[in-house]
Amino acid sequence: MTAMTSRPNERPGISPALAALRAATQELHADLDSRSPLTSALTQADYLDHAARVLGWMRPLEQALWPLWPDAEDAALRQGKSQWLEDDLLAGAHAEDPVVDCPCVPKPVCLAEAFGIAYVAEGATLGGRVLYKRLKTSLDPLPLRWLHGYGEQTGERWGSFQRLLAEHVTTAEDISRAQAAAVCAFTSFRDWVIDATPARTVPA
Repeated sequence: MTAMTSRPNERPGISPALAALRAATQELHADLDSRSPLTSALTQADYLDHAARVLGWMRPLEQALWPLWPDAEDAALRQGKSQWLEDDLLAGAHAEDPVVDCPCVPKPVCLAEAFGIAYVAEGATLGGRVLYKRLKTSLDPLPLRWLHGYGEQTGERWGSFQRLLAEHVTTAEDISRAQAAAVCAFTSFRDWVIDATPARTVPA
């Protein structure tokens, strides 16, 4: 996802659901932060390889996630992350390469699970803004559309996500379901994007 880097801004009064999601995924989040290729020096080819792997994870996840969202207008603003990745691949002449979809992304069966999965995707988008500012010059002319995320609306979109989470995930059972789904989302991202990424062939 991005990165999976950079922690969402913390403010007093966060909902029990958000606090529980953060606690359940803290170790996975830290592990991904420490191993993401986007946190070290990388070439345009490295970025595009990584973006292709993320697209293979994001595309099936979005197809399963947003139809369950409780606010159709809000879902329409959030469901374009696969397109951002495709835009970056097109700009880098990677669009002609087939992208394999991850077969093990979590597919929510209830709203609480959808919020757990969305926590991972939306938190990664928030973290991407930090990486965009750091990498936009060194990876020029790639647009880094994926890392740019919602642009100036990124903070606003994270705030609205928190409000929806607090409104819809309130019971102990729902919070537990959201936690389990978030852990599954982080784990499948790690397994597909980080651990199963093919080694890059460097020309002789």
